[in-house]
Amino acid sequence: MVLILDRQHYGKPGQNDLGAGADLDGDGVVELDEREANLTLLYINAAKQLAEAQGHTVYVLDSGWYSDRHEQAIGIALSHPDDMCAYIACHLNAGGGSYSLALHDYRSHGGENLAKAVATEMSVKIPEISRHLVRAASPDEWTNGYYTVKGIYAGPGNLSGVCFEPVFMDNVEHQALLTPEGLVLLGQILANACIAWGTR
Repeated sequence: MVLILDRQHYGKPGQNDLGAGADLDGDGVVELDEREANLTLLYINAAKQLAEAQGHTVYVLDSGWYSDRHEQAIGIALSHPDDMCAYIACHLNAGGGSYSLALHDYRSHGGENLAKAVATEMSVKIPEISRHLVRAASPDEWTNGYYTVKGIYAGPGNLSGVCFEPVFMDNVEHQALLTPEGLVLLGQILANACIAWGTR
């Protein structure tokens, strides 16, 4: 199995985009280590470590427009024709919700199965979040999420993509998972879900 982890927001040309932020330590200031793209890096590293320890190949993407990264992912999948390849657009959510979310391209059956694997693993390991949603993203619904993965559908059949939004940064009940230990757990959950999907 090949795992492709995309640290989204970060690395867009000419932009200083770190995504959402939340005052996690309650000091009245949203600091750099409280911004989405810096927190996702912690779960990306944990997912990479676990997957590689189990003998899987991992790529981390962190520069270029999303369309460029999708092309890179397609190239990776083409170079691994005998392996299932999971592309994960790595995010954290904001806006006061109370669920975890795995979005897939509405056209992609493989993406739907990968999203279901992620949601299932989240529900087993994070039961304190009561809803683990799988949703089809399209130009008309879940539109922002759609553009994080839409280029993946043009790739070969062994490549599927999911936009991973495991917690809401501004939900106090979710913030326990935004500690270093919590983010490592999220990364391990993500890796295990992708491995289960890719090696079934």
